[in-house]
Amino acid sequence: MEKKVEKKDLRKIFWRSFCIQGSYSFERMSGFGFCFGMLPLINKLYPDKEEKRVALKRHMEFFNSHSWFTSFIMGIVASMEEKNANDPNTDNGEAISAIKSGLMGPLAGIGDSVFWGCLRPICAGIAISLAGSGNIFAPLLFVIVPNALHFFIRYKGVFLGYDMADNFMESMESFQIRKWMKVATILGLMVVGALVASWLNVTTPLVYTVEESTIEIQSLLDGIMPGILPLVITLILFKYVRKGKNVNMLMLILVVVGFVLGLLGIIQ
Repeated sequence: MEKKVEKKDLRKIFWRSFCIQGSYSFERMSGFGFCFGMLPLINKLYPDKEEKRVALKRHMEFFNSHSWFTSFIMGIVASMEEKNANDPNTDNGEAISAIKSGLMGPLAGIGDSVFWGCLRPICAGIAISLAGSGNIFAPLLFVIVPNALHFFIRYKGVFLGYDMADNFMESMESFQIRKWMKVATILGLMVVGALVASWLNVTTPLVYTVEESTIEIQSLLDGIMPGILPLVITLILFKYVRKGKNVNMLMLILVVVGFVLGLLGIIQ
């Protein structure tokens, strides 16, 4: 009798995909979470204990990708596991492991660029603008919009992955996905730069006096480039973050230095 993956099986994968980051290890990263998501399907497709053991071991391997796209990869794997279970003369275990390894990197890049680097900063910028004007819906916008898209991508992803498992790699090439990743990254960086210029308000009240003439340092800096002080502060912090410095410690130092310089009248 042919073993068939049904919609209810894919819905189970969808709900379990939310647990992908529930159990991490340095050796396997999200491998435990991926195996947990596939567990009901493995139990259904492989009633034989030895076949089930092999399948579970296959999905305990190293896995690390963007969590929103996990269900999409699970959908593709579900289709491949279905074919593997219905063809006892062929072992597609290596192919299944290969497709997981091949997809987790590119999809992680897409997710990080589009969602973390673009969507969230844009939603945060809009929400901050609304909050600044006293709009009570600002926090709701920041919470609801990204999470509504999150649920949609996870739910549609598992079904889309299952349906297009056979020709996914060809589709990736036709969509020129690497170019879209680059565009999304650039857009996200532009948004972050705009947020720095708009919301990091650092100026200096210092005045330089020469005989009877006075020169405002802030006006001089604005003549060089408006918002140069916030930019310099951001670049310094970015440099130390890239060196692996503790972010909480950098925030504490920033607060202390800002407080001292403010008391001295150097910045405001």
